[in-house]
Amino acid sequence: MISAAGVAACSSFSWPSLPNMPSIPSISFAKEGTEERPAISCAAVTRLNLQALDWPNAKRLDIVIRKAKFAPGMVVMTLNAPNVIRITNNDRDMRTFRAEEFFRASGIARIVYDGRPVLETCIDAIRIGPLKSAELQVVPLRKGEYPYGESTSRDLPLMPFATESETGQIIVR
Repeated sequence: MISAAGVAACSSFSWPSLPNMPSIPSISFAKEGTEERPAISCAAVTRLNLQALDWPNAKRLDIVIRKAKFAPGMVVMTLNAPNVIRITNNDRDMRTFRAEEFFRASGIARIVYDGRPVLETCIDAIRIGPLKSAELQVVPLRKGEYPYGESTSRDLPLMPFATESETGQIIVR
């Protein structure tokens, strides 16, 4: 008798509903291309007119991935200046150029992946297929030192030298 009353009481109970929250974009680790970051962090960047900058005379930086190592291990940029970063994957496996902190402290005007423009410019990382490349038009908006690599955990040892390493560092002055 008591258990039947308990079941009846549970069936009439309704859970309170949660308030509507903005959704976080899903990140696919199985395909090539950009990995999105939450759009909220891009709101200020979208108001900037980055396309009006002098991109033909921007500083050009090449980062090459070979045998799962990045070269160079250190890249230096100037605050508020346009830079074109070309990331080339010379491996036969897909690789990720992950630089969450740097991308969140920068404005990305344009991304060209494997010769095709990419609409999304608010990213944390870009997955680059075997023997392919990506070109990013970037303007650093905050000074600092930012790790990059397949994984950018602060626990990983950074090798800030102009040699091949599994992680690297972007310095914005």
